[in-house]
Amino acid sequence: MRSFHLGKRAYVLAATSGFATLIAITVYAAMLPPRDVVPELVPTGTLAGETSINVLSVDAFLRAMSQEQGTNGVLQHLHFNPGQSTLWHTHPGPNIVLVAGGDLTLTDERCRVTKYYDGQGFATGLQKHLAVAGPHGADFYTFYLTPGRADVLRTPPAGESLDPPKCLGR
Repeated sequence: MRSFHLGKRAYVLAATSGFATLIAITVYAAMLPPRDVVPELVPTGTLAGETSINVLSVDAFLRAMSQEQGTNGVLQHLHFNPGQSTLWHTHPGPNIVLVAGGDLTLTDERCRVTKYYDGQGFATGLQKHLAVAGPHGADFYTFYLTPGRADVLRTPPAGESLDPPKCLGR
């Protein structure tokens, strides 16, 4: 039986490489935003009865819930700087937004403008809409329910914009 011996250099090289990889992973993980959500700090709302959630697109909920193709859920925690905008967009299913800090001004496809403050929320979806952070920014959670076949959370992609609605005179 033939044995294979590594020299001292090979051991040092392997240990150094492993240590460098461990440091790189640790640094990368430290740079990621925190993922802890403290339940007491997240505003609550319901979608029926007396509610702080303004449901703009009930049809979006019906389209997203599908026994045949399944339904996906995606939760995001976002922070917008003062005046930052989502641009005009839609979603393939409902998008439930809960404002946790600051405020958001939502404009829908009929040019109705509604301001939502800390602890308030709304649900959008299939209709064209735009949200803009207030003068102190906005900290919010958004939960998407999308049909199983959906491959995007919003149309068009972030950074692009649909044409504004006709009621804005553009």
